[in-house]
Amino acid sequence: MKRLHYILLLWIAAVLLAGCALTPESVLDVVAPSETPLPGSDLVFSGVVESTPEPVYLTYSEMDGNFCPFWADKDGDRMVVSLTQLCLISKDGRPAPAEIRRLYNEDGSTSVVITLREGLVCSDGFPLTADDLLFTYYVLADEDYDGPAGIKTLPIRGLPAYWNGIDPDMYSKYVFLYDEIYKNGNYDSDLRDAVDEARSELQRQGVAEARWMDNATYRNACGALDNYDSARAEEIRTAIEQAWRKDSDALVDYIMTHYSTTITMNTDYSIDEIWETKGLQIMCAMRERLVGELREDKTFVSLSGKTWNLVDEFPTADDMYEEMYALYKGDAEQYWAIEGVGRPSMLDAVENEIVRRWAAEDPDWRGTVESISGIERLDDRTVAVTLEYCDDAVERSLTDIYVTPLHVYGNMEHFDPENNSFGFTKGDLRQVKINSKIALGAGEFVYKATDFRTVYFTASETYWHGKSATEQIILSKMPEPSSEPDMTDNGMEENIIPAETPASEG
Repeated sequence: MKRLHYILLLWIAAVLLAGCALTPESVLDVVAPSETPLPGSDLVFSGVVESTPEPVYLTYSEMDGNFCPFWADKDGDRMVVSLTQLCLISKDGRPAPAEIRRLYNEDGSTSVVITLREGLVCSDGFPLTADDLLFTYYVLADEDYDGPAGIKTLPIRGLPAYWNGIDPDMYSKYVFLYDEIYKNGNYDSDLRDAVDEARSELQRQGVAEARWMDNATYRNACGALDNYDSARAEEIRTAIEQAWRKDSDALVDYIMTHYSTTITMNTDYSIDEIWETKGLQIMCAMRERLVGELREDKTFVSLSGKTWNLVDEFPTADDMYEEMYALYKGDAEQYWAIEGVGRPSMLDAVENEIVRRWAAEDPDWRGTVESISGIERLDDRTVAVTLEYCDDAVERSLTDIYVTPLHVYGNMEHFDPENNSFGFTKGDLRQVKINSKIALGAGEFVYKATDFRTVYFTASETYWHGKSATEQIILSKMPEPSSEPDMTDNGMEENIIPAETPASEG
């Protein structure tokens, strides 16, 4: 075919050069100035017919572009991950890329030892090692992790201490002390009430004040109050008040997000107008929580009688706190039981902060816990995970994961296990999430491109089982089912199955 194209081009050139005086001899002089070889005499047949394999077509129903193994949840995202990443266990009957052993320890715990095979390489040429597996486990076990994997729910030794940042015994000691001081938001008021009741009873009986301490009830009540740690109680009280004030802003944001379709009811404001003015947002939140009323004259009045004209006077977050404090009579427990539904616990956060502060002041303080004692890197290819107990289901949850490359999804400058740094900031996975759109790992295929609905893959040259016989995979969105019914001539809907589809129809 190439020879024919070449002859045609020469023929056209001859026509242009010869103009109208075209003869067969002149044409031959141009296109065949020398002896013409026999057709096909320059072809060599090897006996092998080369052909390009057809792509494999796959479909998905939903995809949001989270191709990182940590957060892939939709079926399309999971398919991308399964093609581009390497799972610890085999799912296709072929040998697994890791040897997994279960060892039983004398103290009753179980260690799952995972040894990666030699020669595991990502599609970009980086080797896959125990560092990547260690990074993977620390992300999945982090308190900030909110993806579908369940590693953080497993009984991994040392995990609670890692979250709390302190030794379990030290933590328990000060949690107990906190609970002793702070009881249902009453602090030391019960003890003061006991003293007042005992005093009133002695006065009713006509006992002289000089002899009150002779009464056992009064003496014990005073002793309990004197021994009470009022300084710590005040510390708790202050911390909860500060957290409650701060929560006023969080509550406004929560209401604006979850009640945006109803907060404009019976008002002349649009949702856009409310979003533009913080004071209007607070007004709507107070109104929604029944601590304020919007009057017909467009003024806003709180339960305590404060009034704002909503022109140049607006309620503040402090105003909202004061109204809520009065409504709940200062009871933070009751406030949170009603207003905290669906949000991270404000009171738990206060307790954790104070307990950690008290523990750090203890004479026996041994420092913060910055690593998980039950997750240990043994060598370049081996990681051991110790669990308080382990059965087949626990082991499956622990090992049915993809080894996520540190150099792709983490920060290698922050990976220093000897100094308790594992490729990200503990308790803050925002930097890892930034890389969640990337699809790169040690899987069988390489992500090449996407055009909104379709993702293309080619076989990886570095896959540890060898290059796949499937050269290309095309992943496309599943067509939406037709909503138009088939109708027969009499207008009745039927399911019509054609006897044969013509070959020319697509």
